Amino acid sequence: MNEKVAKALADANVIRFGEFTLASGMKSPIYVNLRVLPSYPESMEAVSDELSKLVKKLKPDIVAGAETAGIPLSTAISLKTGIPMIYVRKKPKNYGTMDMVEGVLEKGKKVVLVDDMATNAYSKLNFVEGIKHAGGIIKDVVIVLDREQGGTEALAKEGIKLHSLITLKELLNYMKNKDMIDDDKLNEILLYLKQNK
Repeated sequence: MNEKVAKALADANVIRFGEFTLASGMKSPIYVNLRVLPSYPESMEAVSDELSKLVKKLKPDIVAGAETAGIPLSTAISLKTGIPMIYVRKKPKNYGTMDMVEGVLEKGKKVVLVDDMATNAYSKLNFVEGIKHAGGIIKDVVIVLDREQGGTEALAKEGIKLHSLITLKELLNYMKNKDMIDDDKLNEILLYLKQNK
């Protein structure tokens, strides 16, 4: 487990408990909101440092931020690494050029997509298609947190490798070890994750 990332996420209070509907449409007793990271500069710095190390190993020509949560993350990576950045819309804009990709993407360039997390990775596949349609070559998606609910497998079917800094289970175990959640809450969430792969 990446302790630096676990601490950064816990410090930014990214986890909420209750009953939530996820972007995937699934119901969940836990909600992870990584969009708050830019509001916690120290946590954002720690997470973007770790993301930058991971992205550099993949040697992309371009880093692509997924709308919206991936944009501040990829901006930070671009500034730290000097790798040019683009961002990918959820759907093509309905005016002007009708593009999904904003920024300069030359045909045949190797792109790494950056986003905050993955559940079943349905939205990632949409972003991947947008990058391919614009002429980019994409084989890797980099995220902060993997909920481990089918994202890795869904992307692998399309020849894409999912890389994450931390899993939801690792973050929950860190929080349990720091007395931020109790055994009952941890067991409830772990059972939910096991039943909803």
